[in-house]
Amino acid sequence: MLVTRRRTNTRTIALALTAVLSLAIALFGASSAIAGSWIRTTCLAPPYVVFQPNEGWSSFSAGTGYGSNNSIDCSIEGMKAYLSTAAAVPVGGYQALVYTPPPGSTLNGGEMFVDLLADGGGVNASGVAAVYTPAFAHDGSNVVMQCAWGLGPCSVYGTNRYFGSITLPTGRGGNLYVVASCGGTPGHVCNAHGSEGMWAGVRVFYANLLLASTNTPTGSDFRGSLLQPGAHGTASLSFNAAVVSGPGIYNVTVTIDGKAVYNANPNTNAGKCVPVGTDPPTGTLMFGYQQPCLRSQTVDLTISTRALRDGEHELKIVLGDAAQNMQTILRQTITTDNRTTTSSTLTSNAPGAGRGGGEGPPEPIYALVLDKGSQALSRGVRRSWRRSSLTLSGALRNSTGTPVPGVAMTLLGEYAGQTARAVLAHTTTDAGGRWVLTAPRGPSRRLTVVYGAGAQSASALGGVTIREIVTPGLSLTVRAIGKGQLRFTGRLSIKPLGTPRPLVIIKARRGRTWQSVGQPVRVDGSGAFRLVYDAADYVGGSYAFRATAPGTSLFDTGISPVRRQVVR
Repeated sequence: MLVTRRRTNTRTIALALTAVLSLAIALFGASSAIAGSWIRTTCLAPPYVVFQPNEGWSSFSAGTGYGSNNSIDCSIEGMKAYLSTAAAVPVGGYQALVYTPPPGSTLNGGEMFVDLLADGGGVNASGVAAVYTPAFAHDGSNVVMQCAWGLGPCSVYGTNRYFGSITLPTGRGGNLYVVASCGGTPGHVCNAHGSEGMWAGVRVFYANLLLASTNTPTGSDFRGSLLQPGAHGTASLSFNAAVVSGPGIYNVTVTIDGKAVYNANPNTNAGKCVPVGTDPPTGTLMFGYQQPCLRSQTVDLTISTRALRDGEHELKIVLGDAAQNMQTILRQTITTDNRTTTSSTLTSNAPGAGRGGGEGPPEPIYALVLDKGSQALSRGVRRSWRRSSLTLSGALRNSTGTPVPGVAMTLLGEYAGQTARAVLAHTTTDAGGRWVLTAPRGPSRRLTVVYGAGAQSASALGGVTIREIVTPGLSLTVRAIGKGQLRFTGRLSIKPLGTPRPLVIIKARRGRTWQSVGQPVRVDGSGAFRLVYDAADYVGGSYAFRATAPGTSLFDTGISPVRRQVVR
């Protein structure tokens, strides 16, 4: 209670809150549409699991004396403001609670559970407990509900008292005020008949405030291997997402040919951007913070293309904010190429290939036969960076199956960013037509074995092609450096790194899921990275961390070992 009878009223509050839960949700659910709206919830809102922050609430007073007070602390007794009977309060004196919407959002209704008591006054003076919006003014365009001493009961709960849920009006904007005041003729005071130790008092147990925000999210700087010709394997997609104001970026949906390949919240903002609930009738999302989600962020995704047919596809990206304003920020055609082999038994260079565009006799047609181990690799191979060196072997035979000695054999490599296939190894078939070629360690690439004098040419045709997907090495070290700060360092091991240099994302395990910590960081020219993160809210706890490097055209997604650290 505001001043006295704490135990009795706390029990009454708990029972009353439970009894009106269904009614409160029903009243609130009828007040809004989904798009362009979100709910800011405060204190012990349904389903009464945990107190939500009081961000956006403040208090002020004027003309009150000893004993009168206010508090915006969330507790089972609610936020409160009252005029104490310990001293007379002149007409015009008040204690007030006020909610101010965050920038970019406008108050457009909602629901709150309050206790309004006005049971004291005096000659030409009356205690008043009331809710106002959009301004603190005693008129029909601002008063939502008012209880005044001497003017009769304002609810069946008790004389001059209202205890229950209030549905706030829509379309008014402004602020929300919950005020205990002394009204009447100037020069008079509230000093008589005060019950429960007060002339007037107000409490707010919870508030689910409907906010309107209609800003359109935008995207820019689209990049990644998914947008490059012939995307394959696990491809990368990065872009910048932003919204000018409002509750921030909440959802990214990526579709290919109309089918969702990613649909999630790309950054939970340390848990603030996770809804605490959803209004059942409308689907409006409920958040416990004034600025729940980031207004700008770099989105780094990895998209598997392996289930797509080779060829053209329509890519679409839709960005949504926490108020469920949706915007298509990219629609374009992409191409995929996931072929892992060409012929593994009979191939040839085109006539004259590598001989000045057709000068000289054509190369004979041979059968290029792989050894059993190399045939297995021809179906596609995944290796770590440290084990990315591959050795291929086989034999060269003519059309009658006779081994062909003394023929040049070349291993060509091609990876994203190269303008021509590079010669990785070279040999000549022995007396039995056999050859062995070893590719040095490298990134994800297409390896091709060809034969003939013109094999070194980037335009050489034919050969056995092997797709190698490489996973980089990724290390992580976590250190607590005091005052709740953590320092993350490590290195991404692969060459080349590509342009722009890869990103590394630090993640912490929360229950069964991994959530991003801080912003993604780019590695330096040697692959090293460093991030200092303020984890002051988690001091004293022990947490598991890992680093991830989203896949690019040069490598598949890298994941570091898990490291555990106590936040100090």
